[in-house]
Amino acid sequence: MTDIFSTFSQSLSTLWMLTTWSDIVEISIISTCFYYTALWLKKDRNTNLLAYFYGFLFFLFAAHGLQLTTLTSILLLFSPSVVMLFMLMHQQLLQRNFVSLKNVTLATQSSCPDWLSAIMKKTLDMLAHNKNILILIEHTDALRPHLAVTEPLDVPITHGIITLLFNTLYDPEYLCWISSTGMLRGINVSFKASWHPHSYQTNNAWVDDAVAYTSQTDAVILYAHADSHQYAIAHQGIIHEGLSMEQAHKLIKKCINYQVPIAQKGYSHGVPKQESLSQRSA
Repeated sequence: MTDIFSTFSQSLSTLWMLTTWSDIVEISIISTCFYYTALWLKKDRNTNLLAYFYGFLFFLFAAHGLQLTTLTSILLLFSPSVVMLFMLMHQQLLQRNFVSLKNVTLATQSSCPDWLSAIMKKTLDMLAHNKNILILIEHTDALRPHLAVTEPLDVPITHGIITLLFNTLYDPEYLCWISSTGMLRGINVSFKASWHPHSYQTNNAWVDDAVAYTSQTDAVILYAHADSHQYAIAHQGIIHEGLSMEQAHKLIKKCINYQVPIAQKGYSHGVPKQESLSQRSA
């Protein structure tokens, strides 16, 4: 074991002696470029480009190490095309451009009639894909001064909007911020003053912040657990755990005085009760 260690140390010493300051600068710049490129590709939740990026680098270094000069030359020759292909397939910039359209509000734009049901259905979809989801529902107390928002929004909640944003931009380690009026205010949100400032990487990390902020405001925090497929709700500093989707839905309605649309109360597509009864008697 001592011989192996001494041989390894000798090799490192020799390599260090042969390394010049220009080599260190070049290696640092190239490594930094690779690192930030990998981070950029990792943010895309629509296509798994990071694995293809690593695969391309593996084949390139393997071909160089095995002295396959023809294959190495071909890979280097087509590397600009591969980079362009990654940029075309990468959705992050397109998603940011889409989000920037939030400032253009159409007069006919309105939220889903029952936006809470749309949100709850989306939580079921996230659980089906084994993803946690954490939603902050702002009621009458303003929360913006207390939040750090990565992707600020101000759009009505619709099925199409939440499907697009949750499938592409949302990071399950952060909060999704919505209002009790049916507006999507932001995704990948965190509290500025937090017990866990980086992210909620563990299952119960969100509880400390939830208790602190819901005890001081009338906000509601909904957590859907991918492992147990159960829900937890924080309100007025109390955590309600082990809830089903229906129980969580009812509790949120009660907390924010949610008014169910007429069409959801048993009437036919919002038809007044008198007309509905006359149709039945006919």
